[in-house]
Amino acid sequence: MKKYITYFTLALTLALGACNNEFNEEVYQHVIGLKSVLNSEGTTNIYLRYEPNGKTIYNLPVIVGGSTVNGQDLDVRLAVDPDTLAVMNEERYKLREDLYYKLLGEEHYTFVSPTCHIPAGESVGLFDIEFNFTDLDLREKWVLPLTIVDDPSYTPNPRKNYRKAFLRVMPFNDYSGSYGASTMNLTIEGTDPTTVSTRTFYVVDENTCFFYAGAVSEDYINREKYKVNVRFNEDGTLTVTPADPANEMGLSVGDCTYTTSSKEDEADPNIVHEYTTLNMTYSYNNFTDHHDQNGDPILINYSAKGYYTMERRINTLIPDRDQAIQW
Repeated sequence: MKKYITYFTLALTLALGACNNEFNEEVYQHVIGLKSVLNSEGTTNIYLRYEPNGKTIYNLPVIVGGSTVNGQDLDVRLAVDPDTLAVMNEERYKLREDLYYKLLGEEHYTFVSPTCHIPAGESVGLFDIEFNFTDLDLREKWVLPLTIVDDPSYTPNPRKNYRKAFLRVMPFNDYSGSYGASTMNLTIEGTDPTTVSTRTFYVVDENTCFFYAGAVSEDYINREKYKVNVRFNEDGTLTVTPADPANEMGLSVGDCTYTTSSKEDEADPNIVHEYTTLNMTYSYNNFTDHHDQNGDPILINYSAKGYYTMERRINTLIPDRDQAIQW
């Protein structure tokens, strides 16, 4: 019996020793990853303020993993990865190509440097990307997919979620974001008013946003035909125009104004509540959903009258891009 116990103890010691060696190799190996937390849609939303010239810098963290100190200078190369974006679109949206994430065009971004330099003794570097949001149409979901390029001087993290980043660019201004729409009455000719819960306003430029008229949703196939531009003027008025120069939806606008206000949080002086309220009256025709026997569109008139209201809860100690709110 003692002999069996001795053999068992020796075997267990060897096994544990082998596991420990394997564990040490895993822990002490330096692998390179990107800090880019994915949301439920498989992307990382990055919220960047729309500057007067349309340009802004985003700093993507590049991380050296492992439990020991990085002992060498590293120059990590990143590249655009359209192939993985194509696979993700196919898996997520199948035949609904109008919902696909779109590859951000080269005219809308520049790599400040071709590599991210991480000095010896440091575990984090920043890869700087300059975005240019001028004339970027947010009707589409624009993504910049990045991956770490193989190089003999470093080891990329083998896990896809650490090696790659899918940056969905979300520029914002003072007026963009999700508005409550429960006090905006929508009426179809001859029916009682109805409402939708929210309307999202997307950036056009520093002082202009667009939204989809009435109850048109962000995943509606013909949504681009119902885009409404809203310019916020300094005198509190709104200039409301159809994004489509031909105005196929027949947009007609009444008096439209807005107000802004703010107040400190009663419990936390570092928190400020900012409110934007839009008072709008407009009407339009739905001309894409119904057709007669000759294929001609049947116009269904919608009228809208009421308020859109947005609240932002701002932490004054945190930069805009790090605020945990929907811009």
